[in-house]
Amino acid sequence: MRDRPGATPIPITFLGLTIATTLYAGFETQILPQADFHTLGWLLLAIPVPLQLVPAVWGLIRGELAAATASSVLGATWLALAVATITGSVGAPGPSKAESLFLFASAAALVVSVVTELVDAKFVAAIVLFTAACRFALTGVSGLTHTQGWATTAGVAGFVLAGVAFAGAFVVELRSALSRR
Repeated sequence: MRDRPGATPIPITFLGLTIATTLYAGFETQILPQADFHTLGWLLLAIPVPLQLVPAVWGLIRGELAAATASSVLGATWLALAVATITGSVGAPGPSKAESLFLFASAAALVVSVVTELVDAKFVAAIVLFTAACRFALTGVSGLTHTQGWATTAGVAGFVLAGVAFAGAFVVELRSALSRR
């Protein structure tokens, strides 16, 4: 364990990711009705965004650059999707083409933290962030194609990411608790 005060912020980031991707996947897979479109945006804005932006600052204070970078990218991505969902209208399956390009850029930005986490031998975080990058890329493809098949694929990837992120939060937090014993 490092000589830094407090615990790592990454479990909070991962739990915010779990909530965000579950909500968004519910819409992509048509579990949530189209009438919930704007509610989805407000829920993303209210819960997952702060659960990722606060740890971003926390990570910077603790000197955990990869955690801070990943938390910032995730928080900004979900913030942008929340605003687009709140202000947009229900249309073809998948996000707009502009949102799709943004999601591709977010996926690429996450790769920076994936590589850094691998170099630091933080394999759990690297797996979660790589899965998030893949999920964002698939959601981007669904926006470029505007087909329900790709939207459903992205949604399923979102549910997989929710499981991976939840497990990642659990493992990192449990490891931290056990290391303090």
